[in-house]
Amino acid sequence: MSEILFEKTCMVRDKIYSSLGNVEPDVIAHIINPAFMGGPAWPALRQAFSIIHRDNSTVVISNGLSDPFDDVEEPNTGFGIEIYAETKENIEGNISDSSLFKLVYATSQQAAHSGQIADFLRKYNVITMELHADDCGLHEYQNKNGMIGIILGVESPEIPKHCNFPGGEVVLASVQILTHEELEYVAEARAEGRNNLHEKLKASGAYHFISPRRESLIKHQNAQTVIANHVGNSAPPKSDKAKSWWKFW
Repeated sequence: MSEILFEKTCMVRDKIYSSLGNVEPDVIAHIINPAFMGGPAWPALRQAFSIIHRDNSTVVISNGLSDPFDDVEEPNTGFGIEIYAETKENIEGNISDSSLFKLVYATSQQAAHSGQIADFLRKYNVITMELHADDCGLHEYQNKNGMIGIILGVESPEIPKHCNFPGGEVVLASVQILTHEELEYVAEARAEGRNNLHEKLKASGAYHFISPRRESLIKHQNAQTVIANHVGNSAPPKSDKAKSWWKFW
C-alpha cells in the first residue's frame, strides 16, 4: 500500500467528516483488534469509529473501511464504504455503550466480512439485512425470532451518499432499524418491498434517523396482502454462505 495514498485518504475522509459537524478528536477503537480474535479484517487492519455532533443529532460512523488495502499497490478505496447511523435522541452515558454504536459496529463488521456491500448498494440502491440480537447486543429491537432487521443506504437529506476519495468512489451508507412489520414485509416482498419501504422512509421524513419510537410504515394488514401476492413467485435464495449472525437479501 502506498503511504501517500493512505495519508491522502485519511485527509479527505477527515475533511468530509468535519464538514458534517463537530468531530470528537478521539475515535472509538478496541485495545485488541477484533481481527486478531476471529473477526473480519479491515483493509489496512485498523478499525475505528468516529463520533460527529451535528446541530440536532449525533452520528456514529466507521473510520477505516475505505482505507486502501495494505497489500494492493494500485489506487483503491478498500471496501469502498463507510457505515453510519444517526439519531436525534439524547444518548445517555458513553456512546461506545449505546445502541447507536452497537448498530454501526455490527453492520461494519458485516461489511468487512462481505466485502461487497458497496457494490450491492451501487446496484440496488438499498439493501435489507437481518442481524442476530444476541451477537450485536440490540435486544430492545429484536423480534420473536431474536432477529433485528435493518435497511442500508437510505438517502440522508444532508449527508452525501457518494464521495470521491483519492482511490475512487466511496459510499457513505446509512443504517436504519426496521420495525417487526417492516422486516416481515421486506423479507417476503424482496426488491419490491425494500424499494417501497425506502420511498416511504423518505416521504414520511423518517429517513435514516434512528428512534425507538418510530412508528411502522408498513401496517400488518398491508404487509400480509403484499406477502400473499408474492407466494409462488420466484425469488433469489438466501445466501448459504452467510455466517450465523447475519443474512441479507
